[in-house]
Amino acid sequence: MSSRLGLELGPEEIRAVQVSGWPRRRFRTLDVAWDPEQPAEAFRALRESLGPVSRVCAAVALPLLRVKHVQLPPLPLKERRRILGLEPDRYFAVRGTDLVFSVRETDNLVFAAPESLVAAWLTALEELGPLERIEPAPHAIARALGRHGVADALLLDDRYGPGVDAIELQDGKLHNARRLYGQLPEAAASLAEGSTDPRASTDIYLHPWEEERARELADRWPTHPVKSLPDRKGVDAAHLTAYGAALEPGAEWRESLLTPELERRIGRRRRGRVAVAAIACAAAAVFLVASADDYRARAEDRLDARIAELRERAADVMALQERATALAREARAISQIEALGSGVLGALLELSRSLPDDAWIRSIQAEPPDWYIEGWARDAAALIPLFENDPRFEDVQFRSATSRAQIGNETYDYFSLALRTVAAP
Repeated sequence: MSSRLGLELGPEEIRAVQVSGWPRRRFRTLDVAWDPEQPAEAFRALRESLGPVSRVCAAVALPLLRVKHVQLPPLPLKERRRILGLEPDRYFAVRGTDLVFSVRETDNLVFAAPESLVAAWLTALEELGPLERIEPAPHAIARALGRHGVADALLLDDRYGPGVDAIELQDGKLHNARRLYGQLPEAAASLAEGSTDPRASTDIYLHPWEEERARELADRWPTHPVKSLPDRKGVDAAHLTAYGAALEPGAEWRESLLTPELERRIGRRRRGRVAVAAIACAAAAVFLVASADDYRARAEDRLDARIAELRERAADVMALQERATALAREARAISQIEALGSGVLGALLELSRSLPDDAWIRSIQAEPPDWYIEGWARDAAALIPLFENDPRFEDVQFRSATSRAQIGNETYDYFSLALRTVAAP
């Protein structure tokens, strides 16, 4: 199972927090005594107790570090570390000792540790698993407190006596860190005398917590609440720094205590993880596209089947629609005929009754009030009086001359009449 291991390397003891499981995190804490100059045995005990881990992150406590504000030019972190390494005794009280530096982007706060010790720690740490970073403990505790929503705080920690670690946070970021010598009252007095009283919004955190000592701090800073370090579910306050080391820092790993070789190794591992993540994303994108194509094909098949089913159902509807269209045409024709006037139809009915049996009409055209009638009659001339005697018609006349034709054994006149209807009174 993939797990991360956060370590706090103190002067006499290592505190460890193992984080495993996802999405529900599980935490396991462990303390191991050690000698910073002979670390192999302690790390061997950790490996036997915790098993393999996928990432190792370590935080070095302030008593094992040197810390100072150093004015450096605004160069990349690598160049600033190189400047410090050229003349370490110019900035720190050391002679003949090579140092490893932690330099920050945001200010000139510099942490340093002997290179020989850091190299021994790195060798032992990488026996536990791939090393992500080894950083100053104030970075880790600031990260852990930030997860608890602590923005402005002054942490006083005197676990590693004699002396007190004073770590200041402002706006959720590490603002300052120093090692004050003496007991807690003297350290608090030194902070006040140095005009470094906390801001109005700052809480005072005391570790380890004791009621009597908390009252002493409350008397010195009566306007600031004095609190104990918060516990996280599964992680007590004593292991909060180790927990902060296990948290993902993002780009802050470049502010760690880095040797050139460690920086190269960590950089390669991070680039490898980015490459693997990119390949995984590309594979996921290909799978997504293939899945989308397959889904679209299935959707098209379902749509075609549905269309065929609807077409079958629509056949009867189409037939009914055609029938309805025909009926509509008939209705319109009837309406048009009715619009011509029911009197004309009545007149035509009367006319058909008055026509002799030897006459029949071939066609009728109407442009109301004018009507045009063509047909055959035994005696076409006799038709004129029939229409003139009907009061519903007037202006009855032949449109053209009649013509005779032999139909069977009989002779008939072909006629074409024009007449005009008389409006009903």
